[in-house]
Amino acid sequence: MKKITPQEAKDLNQNFVNTRTKAIDTAIGKKDAISSWLSLEDLKAYISYVESEGKAKGIDVNGLRIYFGAYSKNDKNPNRDNYATVFFVPTQFKKNITLEDGETKVAQSSDISDIDPMNDGAFGNPPSATYPQ
Repeated sequence: MKKITPQEAKDLNQNFVNTRTKAIDTAIGKKDAISSWLSLEDLKAYISYVESEGKAKGIDVNGLRIYFGAYSKNDKNPNRDNYATVFFVPTQFKKNITLEDGETKVAQSSDISDIDPMNDGAFGNPPSATYPQ
């Protein structure tokens, strides 16, 4: 397990706020969400789903990739219009790739498109609140 200290988390969050939020807020015309919350129950259920689907499909799932995303301005839930979000995509070991020059590159993992990603967490309160809340 690769844990970080609360101070490291605060530093990471502050660096994000200091280097990105002004541009993002300007681009969408309001303060954007800078955190997303998911229950342990939902995360455990999703991991169980991914493991089950991977086994059923003969896929050796090795992790989850977290992507940054943004809801559309016309999202079905008007409370989410233009807000940032994260979503999870299961990954698998990627086979060696041979490049044009004949060199072999080993990638650690690739996304699995045969298993549904996970989204729909809740925003921080307020969405623009920094760590810790």
